[in-house]
Amino acid sequence: MRRNPVQGSRVAAVLAVCVSLGVLTACGNGQSPLSTIEKPSSTASGTASAGSGLDENVRNEDLDVGELVRRAKQSAARIKTVHVVADIVSAGKAVKLDLRVDRGSEDFQGTIEQNGVKLEVRRVQSAMYIKGDEAAYRSLVGTVDGDLAAKLLAGKWLKGDANSEKLRGLRNITTVADPGAALKSFPEDGVKLPTETIDSRKMIPLTGPPGDDEGKIYIEAQGGKPYPVLIVSKDTDNSGSVGYGDFDVPVKVSAPPAAEVIDIPDRSTTSGTPRPGSTA
Repeated sequence: MRRNPVQGSRVAAVLAVCVSLGVLTACGNGQSPLSTIEKPSSTASGTASAGSGLDENVRNEDLDVGELVRRAKQSAARIKTVHVVADIVSAGKAVKLDLRVDRGSEDFQGTIEQNGVKLEVRRVQSAMYIKGDEAAYRSLVGTVDGDLAAKLLAGKWLKGDANSEKLRGLRNITTVADPGAALKSFPEDGVKLPTETIDSRKMIPLTGPPGDDEGKIYIEAQGGKPYPVLIVSKDTDNSGSVGYGDFDVPVKVSAPPAAEVIDIPDRSTTSGTPRPGSTA
């Protein structure tokens, strides 16, 4: 039985993590993920960083696939902050996210959409914040008093413990924000395809064994560090794209104003409603 290179390269697995967030996707606007992310600065694609361990004079396009993957994983492991944009469909669920993530502190901010519900999300240390409009909360609450809850919660930030089981899906965001995740088990018989230009940027596509699938991982061709910048899958169960950029651009996330925050109750209930007026 032939192996699916998308599974072999973990592209499908990365897309599935997006869906496992379980809180919000969406209707793409026809844009490529790269068109919504600024081109990486010189710290990401140009001048060598101290202690990078990579010869910045090597042309990425001249490397064989094994060396290119090794260097790409090495480059990705050193990325401290990243902007990730995903637009995917997995197991029939459409998911879209746009997040800026500090991979060290695991703080992040941005938006997640799923099933037509869009939420703003933030993580600040051990606190997770989620904000939606009335329609979003009505969809999420799903209880007999959902309309009342939606009116009370509209425009408010819900605050919870980032380590709680209720928010376990959001904890996986930092996994999605790893540009090197799709390369961790890249197949030994993977292939380096001819360089492509996407949104005016030169990319080196990598894929699995020929003829098995059209999934690709795109590596930055220009500059010294071969950063993974885009993964694309056309797998039956997981299709779409995840784009990465703004490497090492500072991500500063602050807690919302206390007056706009409502604590998520610790107890498990379907009839209770968070009380407005709780402080952060």
